[in-house]
Amino acid sequence: MQEQNFFANYFLYFQEKNSLDFFYNSLIYLFEHNQNGALGIVLNKEISIQETKIFESMKIKTKPNEKMVLNGGPVDINKLFVIHNDNDLQESLINKDGLNLSSSLDLITQIAKGQFGGCYKFALGYCGWDAGQLDNEIKNNNWVLVKENPEFIFQTSPENYVKELSIKSGFEIDRILNTGTITKH
Repeated sequence: MQEQNFFANYFLYFQEKNSLDFFYNSLIYLFEHNQNGALGIVLNKEISIQETKIFESMKIKTKPNEKMVLNGGPVDINKLFVIHNDNDLQESLINKDGLNLSSSLDLITQIAKGQFGGCYKFALGYCGWDAGQLDNEIKNNNWVLVKENPEFIFQTSPENYVKELSIKSGFEIDRILNTGTITKH
């Protein structure tokens, strides 16, 4: 039996240059990848919703801010996720030496009230793959895989993530072309 490679804590960049595909120019961080499937969040695409609107909709009083919410993916687009770097939160999917993911109302309330000491980003929706699906897409060269420290996402804006990751990895991840079959999403 062939040994399976899993890529939690990796960045994925969609190689195909089909601008009609949802994942066109998407940089995804994989929070989970195992024999049951994979879960990730698109990091470099924002939607026109400010965090303040999220807090207002939850009836949480907060100081106004202009941080935008990420378009995390096409699955469960009404669910709010918190990408963060605090490894002590029990309600989170914790990745050692990586980013963590939560949808805890308590964490969102802490953030709104200025009581969260870590770094964070909000995302609506996520990317999901069934068992073996992402593995096949990687095998077909649909994705560029990059393993780098993800903390840079808290220091720069989403439109600069691909450029920043390219600098850190030593190659321009958005210049690699796929010679395989076009995938439909």
